[in-house]
Amino acid sequence: MMNMSGNASCDEWWCDQRETLVVLEVVVILLCAIGSFGNLITVLAICSSSLRNNINCVLIGSLSFAGFLYCLLILSLQAVVFHLQDPHLIPPDFCSAAGGIRYTLVGVIMVHLSVIALYRYLNIVHLGQYKKASNTRPLILTLIFSWVLPLMFTVPPSFGIWGSFRFQPAVLACTFNNFNVDHSNRIVTVTLGFIVPCIFIVFCYARIGCVAYGSSKRVGQWKGTSAMTKALRLSAMMMCIFAIFFFGTFPYFIMNVYDRSFSKPVHHLWTTMLGWLSYCLNPVVYTVMDNNFRTAYRRLIMGDCEKSPLHRGPTTSSGTPV
Repeated sequence: MMNMSGNASCDEWWCDQRETLVVLEVVVILLCAIGSFGNLITVLAICSSSLRNNINCVLIGSLSFAGFLYCLLILSLQAVVFHLQDPHLIPPDFCSAAGGIRYTLVGVIMVHLSVIALYRYLNIVHLGQYKKASNTRPLILTLIFSWVLPLMFTVPPSFGIWGSFRFQPAVLACTFNNFNVDHSNRIVTVTLGFIVPCIFIVFCYARIGCVAYGSSKRVGQWKGTSAMTKALRLSAMMMCIFAIFFFGTFPYFIMNVYDRSFSKPVHHLWTTMLGWLSYCLNPVVYTVMDNNFRTAYRRLIMGDCEKSPLHRGPTTSSGTPV
């Protein structure tokens, strides 16, 4: 069969589906533009206001920057792949680098969500430990750790040392190589890079929920602790961010584990799209659930970045500032 770019011997499902690939290309371009803009404006809003003096906002800014890089780099490259419609035009070295960057950024986002959950947990359950972790040096080390740790799992396959990445024509994407290679890297990456962090994050927010429930039973104390209310509201927002990420990426990981031969490419594509959509929704959550972010966004857009919604101060049991 002749493919759409004129090359022979194309036997993939998309060879005679030009309209479908055009739709996919348009959707990816839209997600790339929306996700890049939303995450970038979040970073700028934090940097241009005193939100940058807020521990959790610093972590959110770093998380948003990872989301910005993912949308800008990975989605734009994917749009090019959908446009080329020819696997022979994708160099192996390019695919190894693209796969490495893709899964590194996913790992960075996962680690950031875990770190944010840990900080929320410490802020509400172990305030003394939280104050120590909120100092400048521990925070900087935490940020470095969040960006470097995923490289331990993605650099080896990028160079073909432990596993590898290759172009999978069935899904038109650079992902783990499922043919004639050791799958241990894939298994370790999914287990330590997704399953374990998800369990840890669920534990942190469940513990926070238990503390909130216990506090709500002490009505008098609860009403007098507005700081705790603000801390729990922030925790609820970040739990929502994690829920969006989890439900957006969980189907993708399930498909990659149970369909290593890509025999159901359409399911791989829609689960991948769902994951991409989740990277675009974080700014919407910040806007809807947090007045400080709404204020920062508005002042950034209006060019009024001198005054800011928060003022730096010592951490209280709430985490405001946190």
